[in-house]
Amino acid sequence: MSARRRLSNSCITAAVLSLLIGPTNGATVSSTPAQTFSGVGGSGAWWPMDLFHFPEATRQNLSDLLFSASGLGLSSYRWNIGGGGVNVSNPVRAPETFYVAPGVYDWNKDAQGVYFLNAAAQRGVPSLTAFVNSAPAPMTAGKTSCNSQFVTGSGAAYGTFLADVLSHFRGQGINISYISPMNEPDSSFGPSPCGQEGMEVVPNQRAEVVRELYNALSVKGLQGTVGILADESSSLGNARNEYSSWLPQVINQVAALVHHTYDFPSDDSYASYISNVRSLFPGKTTWMSEVCCSLGNADGSGRGWSQGYDPTIKNALMFSGMVFQSFLVANEPHYDFWTLVSNGIGCSPLNNPSCVNNPNSAGWTDGLIYYDSQYARNGNFQLYLTKHFWTFKHFGNFVKPGSQRHEITGSDANKSTLAVSTSTAYNIIAMNPGNSDTTLTLTFPDATCAGQAFRTSASEDFATVAGATRSGNNWVLSLRAMSLTTGIVLAAIVQVSSFSLPRTYQIGLVKM
Repeated sequence: MSARRRLSNSCITAAVLSLLIGPTNGATVSSTPAQTFSGVGGSGAWWPMDLFHFPEATRQNLSDLLFSASGLGLSSYRWNIGGGGVNVSNPVRAPETFYVAPGVYDWNKDAQGVYFLNAAAQRGVPSLTAFVNSAPAPMTAGKTSCNSQFVTGSGAAYGTFLADVLSHFRGQGINISYISPMNEPDSSFGPSPCGQEGMEVVPNQRAEVVRELYNALSVKGLQGTVGILADESSSLGNARNEYSSWLPQVINQVAALVHHTYDFPSDDSYASYISNVRSLFPGKTTWMSEVCCSLGNADGSGRGWSQGYDPTIKNALMFSGMVFQSFLVANEPHYDFWTLVSNGIGCSPLNNPSCVNNPNSAGWTDGLIYYDSQYARNGNFQLYLTKHFWTFKHFGNFVKPGSQRHEITGSDANKSTLAVSTSTAYNIIAMNPGNSDTTLTLTFPDATCAGQAFRTSASEDFATVAGATRSGNNWVLSLRAMSLTTGIVLAAIVQVSSFSLPRTYQIGLVKM
């Protein structure tokens, strides 16, 4: 008898028993989905400029770590369309531009970014977004890639450039499905020389950017295929204060309202933003698309914009809390971290190999995977995985496009537990940011049996651990102190002649 057959019989037996047992305690998973997810991912800025020069085996390994199920299994990737880097002092943050002149392009440029865009596409990442920090320098007011501004009246030329880029890569089989034409338009990132690309687009210019881009996409026949994301304000406060002055003019041409959370909002502030959006723009979805760079505690206290490198479970759980906040408080279907790979270790791993595992004040917590900034001089091509990588893997592996969140109610319900259903299973992602072990007790609306569980803690990296155990009609999942755990609870086929179930489920294993 196969393992699948044995598991099916076990599930059927447990399911029948669960239907005969009375009331439950703890918390209950609702039978009604609360939201449908569209993606979990992060950004390809600006690390491709460096990683392109790494050995091919390392580049392939990195691509697998990001995009394959054995790694993060990301379902979203944000590719940066470069503006040429004019007046940008940091060459890593100065991506090349395809633009030569109106209608003239050099498609050999940005081989670095295109390499990893191809890697994402080849590994089947379903949501590919192109985003822009600055228009090509010749189009901006100062003819630079930063410390400059969008030129009123240039929207048609800018929109045509972006539509041409999208058309070119889609023609190569890279199905970019979203375009963000103004990433953090509230800043030009000056003064010159700048640390990165940036183009200010003041609120009364933003409708032109969206409208003319939509028109350019229409000329290419892409208006129904590539969605426009706007406006990627750096904080919820900026977005809320500025939407009403420009967004109503083009709201029907925007696929989703996309924001960053560099204000590190409280739950109340986040909920207020969402309420305001729903009031002004009913039915329009919001996405979280960028955050990084905070120290603080596992429970979220003390977080805020700051320098400092912290690869520990404490910081990883703090950022995991922000993912829970976006999904549970804001009911958002899509979450992207900032740059997936960073050189901001703040120490020399060749001189002190253990330093990559310990916090320091010189680096930055802006990546999931790190590399040595001095690789070109010292030949160190190693990749370093932080606890943030391993906690983000729980979301990347188990919050997939089309999966659905179910509300959890009851005494064990909290803001750090997520119930995600697929056609075959409930994936319970639960965080314990405290210093004591706890348990999570859940009841499901369907006949179920326990599958595997995976845990990331101070001493474990997505380790396979004991799954949930049955207690009466409940399932109990153990949560180690300072950990993130995903427990898989499988739904089963039940065929009993004396009664019938309202729904039928097919048992299946979630592939890792």
